[in-house]
Amino acid sequence: MSIPKENRQQMINLMYLVLTALLALNVSAEILNAFRVINKSLQGSNKLLDVNSRVNYSAFAAKKIKEPGNALIGVYQGKADRTLELSKSLQEYITSLQEGIIKEAGGPGEEGAPMKRQDDLDASTRYFIEEKKQGYELKKKIDNFKGEVSKLIDPADLKLVLDKLPLNTEPVKPKGDWARDNFFQMPAIASMTMLTKQLSDVKASEGLLVSYFFSKIGSTEDLKPDEIIFNAFSAQITSPSAYILQGEKFEANVFLAATSSKNDNVSINVNGASLRPDEQGVAHYNASPGVGEYELHGNISLKNPKTNAVTNYPLPPFKYTVAAPFATVSPTKMNVFYIGVPNPVQVSAAGVANAKLNVAISAGNINGSAGKYEVRVTNQGTTNVTVSANGRNYGSFPFRVKLIPNPIAKVSGMPGGRINAAVWRAQKGVIADLENFDFDAKFEVLSFNMFYQPKLQDPGIASASGPYFSAPMLDFIKRAKPGDIFYVEEIKVKGPDGLSRKIPGIAFKID
Repeated sequence: MSIPKENRQQMINLMYLVLTALLALNVSAEILNAFRVINKSLQGSNKLLDVNSRVNYSAFAAKKIKEPGNALIGVYQGKADRTLELSKSLQEYITSLQEGIIKEAGGPGEEGAPMKRQDDLDASTRYFIEEKKQGYELKKKIDNFKGEVSKLIDPADLKLVLDKLPLNTEPVKPKGDWARDNFFQMPAIASMTMLTKQLSDVKASEGLLVSYFFSKIGSTEDLKPDEIIFNAFSAQITSPSAYILQGEKFEANVFLAATSSKNDNVSINVNGASLRPDEQGVAHYNASPGVGEYELHGNISLKNPKTNAVTNYPLPPFKYTVAAPFATVSPTKMNVFYIGVPNPVQVSAAGVANAKLNVAISAGNINGSAGKYEVRVTNQGTTNVTVSANGRNYGSFPFRVKLIPNPIAKVSGMPGGRINAAVWRAQKGVIADLENFDFDAKFEVLSFNMFYQPKLQDPGIASASGPYFSAPMLDFIKRAKPGDIFYVEEIKVKGPDGLSRKIPGIAFKID
């Protein structure tokens, strides 16, 4: 990328870099670490999904052995093969995107970090949205995958099966942008986690489709030897997502692989709760936990209807994480607080109602509620705004504290220059004007001097208290003629911060 030659464009680029750096500061190390934990948890879930898919697919071979003359087995096994081929292609593409975002964020990290710049907000935007647009390509490939598998599903079952698939590229808002919803201005580690979640959805869809195709030629009941119920089985647990925000529900599917639709002989217990399997042999576990890491434990019991013998199968280890919501504090006018004026700020925390926020400041006063506040400060330096709710700290946010800039002295609305004699004689005093400042800040003129230099004559000098010309000054002004020069100097003003300061003088030449 070439460096822009125009000074204005260079300044815009610099401001963008500064803004990006400030945004990056608001992504705490705890949040980045949470995403790493979530990503690792999802990778573990994906391994279980692979096992589930292999178990479902192995049923075709067993069915062929039992019914060698059944032509439908080959038809639906072919559809399952095509599904596996499409799934593998999409998974390989998503894996390549993970490698790409790692490279975009500086390459592999150290000490277990997937990448060097986990908090890089621009890496995802460049890679998925603006430059390489891989987010839009990913949406296209997911939609193509769903379109291709739709051709394999029996028309009568199409809507029912598609509704069960976890793959979804619908935007959050109508006519929105799915790619921007998921990848725009996200930390690189968050985009990495989102890709792992997409892999999980593809694997889950693969397993559901393979199971559906097998259901068209029989059920796992057909695979039972005469003397036992099953010849191979394992306890499985899957979840659509191992990451939720506080207030959302966590859902997990707990089932025995290759189970029968006749599930009266199966009982499932998770975290002390007894679950009843549905007609597919799958039990559904729901919870609404607070922030933290959680582990599911329990077992699946299988009763042999012929011998009444009961065998217990413990659930494999499964953990999920509920990440703590993070807060933001945004100044609505400037990125600093100014002394002497109310500084409006907006405060929010993901997953927490604005009315429940507790907002405090280390140096100064903050007042307000429901997310909207005003800050007043008195001393230059820095101050910290702290946000908490429900007994949890959401972070401390530093702000610079500065004096209001100096105003400009003006007479007749002019900061000096040439002025008509008649206009000059009509003036009454000096004002202090604060130009290009977003706050309503007024300055009071305390005193000033006037130096009068008539053309080819002796000069005169006079003083005034307050903003108005004194009597000697008005006498000078009445005598003004073309070529005369007036200097207004030693101007002292007081701002809303209560501090007195001297501002530069101004000069007028009479026309």
